[in-house]
Amino acid sequence: MSVATPAPKIGEVLTHPVHGPVSIVATCTRTVRGEERDYVDLEVIGDEMRISVPADGKDVIGLRPLLAEKEIAELIAKLAEPIEIPAKKASWAHRIKSLQMQLQTGRISDRVEVIRNIMRDSGGVPSSLAERNLLRQAVGPLASEVAIARDISLDEATELLQSTAEGALESKAA
Repeated sequence: MSVATPAPKIGEVLTHPVHGPVSIVATCTRTVRGEERDYVDLEVIGDEMRISVPADGKDVIGLRPLLAEKEIAELIAKLAEPIEIPAKKASWAHRIKSLQMQLQTGRISDRVEVIRNIMRDSGGVPSSLAERNLLRQAVGPLASEVAIARDISLDEATELLQSTAEGALESKAA
């Protein structure tokens, strides 16, 4: 299924690059600056937040179908790769800013790297509030997507992702 289909279906579940899984709840036409445009209204699953995007801009925004099982397996394999401990760490402020910028790209590979980097830099348990929040922001949307795709609870999906990343840290230490 492609997001570029001309008529999105209400109830269809897609993935927003920042917010994670979203459901199409409505389509409508709005007049913006004197021009009529079609919009797609999305609701973030597990949250009551609504997002409205121009129907002709869905691909630009980066909406995509939910991950398939093969893609989830690849994501988990990437999380499970042994984590290299760097010889020298960048300053805390620089690391946090860099991780925030990575999350903003919305790419799955960047989310996985943020999770791995936080695990690496914190030794598995983030001590700062900023790192804990970033970890939550990185894991949350992925866990929601895995939970929906695998029909498991959000807690189970979160535990799967975090324990896999923690295991990667331990496997390098061993």
